Amino acid sequence: MGTSPRGIALVDVLAAMGISLVMAGVAVPVIGGTLEREHTVIGAQYLSAHVQRARLESLKRAAAVAVRLEVLDGRTSVQLFFDGNGNGVLQKDIDRHIDPALTTTEWLDDHARGVSLRINQPIAGVGGGPDLAAGDDPLRIGNSSLVSFSPLGSATSGTLYVAARQGPQMAIRIYGATGRVRVLMFDARARQWHP
Repeated sequence: MGTSPRGIALVDVLAAMGISLVMAGVAVPVIGGTLEREHTVIGAQYLSAHVQRARLESLKRAAAVAVRLEVLDGRTSVQLFFDGNGNGVLQKDIDRHIDPALTTTEWLDDHARGVSLRINQPIAGVGGGPDLAAGDDPLRIGNSSLVSFSPLGSATSGTLYVAARQGPQMAIRIYGATGRVRVLMFDARARQWHP
């Protein structure tokens, strides 16, 4: 007895569907991990651009300019302010509208989905600082939420830790004496930071 062409086609279709499902099961986590990585890189670069813009605005205006960073319900807001009375950008002067806003409030996750100021895994502190745990304070700039730049080129020294809920950990390092800004990614296997 011969085999029906219909039976062979059905077997081929079922085999192809099975292989497709297995391949999809393997590919989805890889694609998901790649998307989280890309979103995190975009978020860190976006935030770094705001910090660098504050530095340029300070030089251009010959006045202190600051980036205010706030984390509210897992979301990060970013806004630039400049010194309106010659004593630096201060939160109390922002509240009194003495230090006016240069930009509107922007939300980091509007530009990089799911990304915020966050520590999402155990990491080594940037620059040899103490190890940090998931959930620790991602703003390492003293007791302020302001990263300030002076017209002489100096800045608030510190580190801003940026991540999605999962995926790679990134950091924006600000060097106080020079105002230089670097974006770094944490290599969890080697436990080192790399540009």
